[in-house]
Amino acid sequence: MNKFKLIIPFAIIAVSLEVSSCKNVLGPTSGQSTIVFPDSNVSFYRQVLPLFEESCDYSGCHDNGTQAGGLSLTTYAGLFSVAGVLTPKDTVHSILVQRIQGIGPIMPPPPLSALNSNQIEGIKTWVMEGAPAN
Repeated sequence: MNKFKLIIPFAIIAVSLEVSSCKNVLGPTSGQSTIVFPDSNVSFYRQVLPLFEESCDYSGCHDNGTQAGGLSLTTYAGLFSVAGVLTPKDTVHSILVQRIQGIGPIMPPPPLSALNSNQIEGIKTWVMEGAPAN
């Protein structure tokens, strides 16, 4: 059996259970983020990381201190710190994509504003483009 098939369910459970450890659920609660993704050539440093900082890091859930589920979204390397969170070129098996689409516990969790369709599609495009550190 593939070792990832064994690891991924545990990673999903760990990330799901750790949402309650968020320090302060602040962030953009009164409206959508203004970060806009292009249709292609999505940049980790221009679009993805700023969105993570605004929605995941600032809230105190996936910052360097809290690391809910063992996951910090403050750096590119942090995306790979928990098996299965990000699988480049595979949006179906990337837990990150599942969560922002509302499969399983939705991320970011309420009362934070959900990502808009442009942001969800932008992250999916970035993943399908290989999730480059660009």
